[in-house]
Amino acid sequence: MTQPILDQEKCTACGLCVEVCGLDVIVRNGNGCPTIDRAAYCHTCGHCVAICPQNALSIQGVPGDQFAPVHTPAISPLDMETFLLTKRSCREFKERPVEKSVLENLITVARMAPTSINCQERAFIVVTDAAKIAELREALTQHIRSLLKMVKLAASKPAALFLSPESQEHMRHLQADFEIALRHTGGGDDYIFHNAPCLIFFTGITMDPSGRDHALGAQHYLMLYAETLGLGTCINGYAQSAPKILAKHLNIPKAHTIYGAIMLGYRKHTYRKRVYRKPASVVYYE
Repeated sequence: MTQPILDQEKCTACGLCVEVCGLDVIVRNGNGCPTIDRAAYCHTCGHCVAICPQNALSIQGVPGDQFAPVHTPAISPLDMETFLLTKRSCREFKERPVEKSVLENLITVARMAPTSINCQERAFIVVTDAAKIAELREALTQHIRSLLKMVKLAASKPAALFLSPESQEHMRHLQADFEIALRHTGGGDDYIFHNAPCLIFFTGITMDPSGRDHALGAQHYLMLYAETLGLGTCINGYAQSAPKILAKHLNIPKAHTIYGAIMLGYRKHTYRKRVYRKPASVVYYE
């Protein structure tokens, strides 16, 4: 079992490691150095190593260079707010491939997104091969064509007896989107992936109740970081709605499901204004 290792000669008994350990692996020992409970389960989150000011802790089996010191930049609330409020989904890309080193850098950051009990159980599938992208496009086009029949039924007047007005309105939006997608695709346009040079799929364990969260957490880490590199991203709902279809065309890790899918490439345009969003629906208990 992986466990922390405490160097008592360096330890000053400050107790910070005890405070951040969420599983009682590191416990207080009076006023002396903490004690490692060898029977406790440690999920190797690394909080104890990261917070120790004396470098007195390490993790069994984990190289020390994985805990390199970090410089914390002073990002102002205004800068962060502006960054988040002005991020736009990108569907227009330059005819420029995304370099392999950039993709590796993106995944290095995305893999740091949190997971429950630090399981880190997710995978990334990166597709830049034009033939494979075309194969996936055709598969999703057929999927949309079959879904459209059901969506039209749900958007019809008879369905109003069974669906709420909000649900019917959503079905009408889907119908319009699917019809536009098929019209453009039939005309030779790539309305499915918008000529993106790269697709990235995010998977999580199918049987894990948090599997979807693990995949989507990494997806959003990657998308936000991509913005800082001049890259544009867009979530691909067609792909996210068809994990079983994609699994027939991609090498999905065993026991995993695709939960996230994005298009990625260098942005062709720059937006100069923020856009409208509906007021937030919020419930406060005060």
